[in-house]
Amino acid sequence: MTAHPFDLAAADLPSPWVGRFYDQIGSTSDEALALVRSGEVTAPTLFLTDEQTAGRGRGRASGSWSTNAGNLAVSFAHFPQSPVRDWPALSYVAGLVLARTLTDVCGFPEDSIRLKWPNDAFVSGGKVAGLLLETATAPTGQQALVLGMGLNIETAPQLDRPDYVARDLRALGYDGPAKAVVLALIHNWAEAVRRFDLDSGSRAHLFREWQSRALYLNEEINVRIDAENQLRGQFIGLDDETGALKLKMSNGEIRTVLAGDVMLHASSQSNG
Repeated sequence: MTAHPFDLAAADLPSPWVGRFYDQIGSTSDEALALVRSGEVTAPTLFLTDEQTAGRGRGRASGSWSTNAGNLAVSFAHFPQSPVRDWPALSYVAGLVLARTLTDVCGFPEDSIRLKWPNDAFVSGGKVAGLLLETATAPTGQQALVLGMGLNIETAPQLDRPDYVARDLRALGYDGPAKAVVLALIHNWAEAVRRFDLDSGSRAHLFREWQSRALYLNEEINVRIDAENQLRGQFIGLDDETGALKLKMSNGEIRTVLAGDVMLHASSQSNG
């Protein structure tokens, strides 16, 4: 654990966050979860690697992915003070933090950035980042939240998807230092979770802000719930109370979905 990817040092991190830096690791999130469960991590900690060999996606259909040197693979572990029932909303907070950073630091126009439910970020129609929230319990019984984030900075992988491709920030036109992007994400996330803990009210404003950036809004989509179950309908927004995806079925019924993999329906692809 000798490397400092992106030339980060302890002094670069916002208090009270500390960092663990790796040359190569299987998964930053797996490492974070394991160290929380063992009791070794007790303070807000980020896990940053130069190369990730076995990162994980969300859902049953997600496999592992590798992160090449120059791309960002980071996980943030902390112990929120907000009620555990509110923590799923932090997935939307993370997406908004990422979107703002892509605009403020990289200079991408706001209207070129879209967030795909529940946890991906797109620029100019290409996927540039993915997010994954998980929880772990420390030996003391305290619950921790781990946010894993992958961002294509230097290169983009080939995706086996019919509905979109992956892109990287360099190909999209960002020619600034990678460190500036990473530092902004770290500081913006730390501030966002601090504010989240202080705001104990409704999370509806978060869901509405996220919805204003939503990919496929008002379009026909397929939502794969698991290997055997899939829904088709019009994506009409997020539920104000839970952040669940709202799907208008062909018979007019409104269904809400808490987890699944979203794909643009073939008819919408051909029309677009």
